[in-house]
Amino acid sequence: MIIKATILATSAAWLMLVNGCNAAAVDTNKAADAIRATEVRWNADIAARDPEKFASYYTDDGVFINPGADPLQGPAAIQAAMTEVFKDPNFSLRFVADRVDVAAGGDMAYSQGHFTETETSPGAGAKLVQSGSYVTVYKKQADGSWKAAADIASPGPPSGAPK
Repeated sequence: MIIKATILATSAAWLMLVNGCNAAAVDTNKAADAIRATEVRWNADIAARDPEKFASYYTDDGVFINPGADPLQGPAAIQAAMTEVFKDPNFSLRFVADRVDVAAGGDMAYSQGHFTETETSPGAGAKLVQSGSYVTVYKKQADGSWKAAADIASPGPPSGAPK
């Protein structure tokens, strides 16, 4: 019985040692900085009106949910929609994270922030400026990059509306 208990205790200690050595500490601050840098590049690609690069920030099954539109699933659908959006001469979009939180495991994260979008109002043809909030859920890719698995925007109150 003592031999059995010793073997069990030794095995448990060995497993904890091996698992402890295999578990790499995740630098969540470094990962958050990488996501912020990704969002800076994403904004630059929006300003350059590049729908292919815009769509490249999403995972293969990533979803983009924009107010008043059907959800777009996957880079091909997102690229096709953004090709049309970028035809609007008034279109611009700028977003900035107010918070980036990375899971302790280092494979998932989210950013939450605010955006300002300008576009031509349908029907009226006037320049329309809308601001609001967004949440983007990121997955870390095998190459170390971060891509959006889910991206949702929520408009703020209309201009002049009580807050």
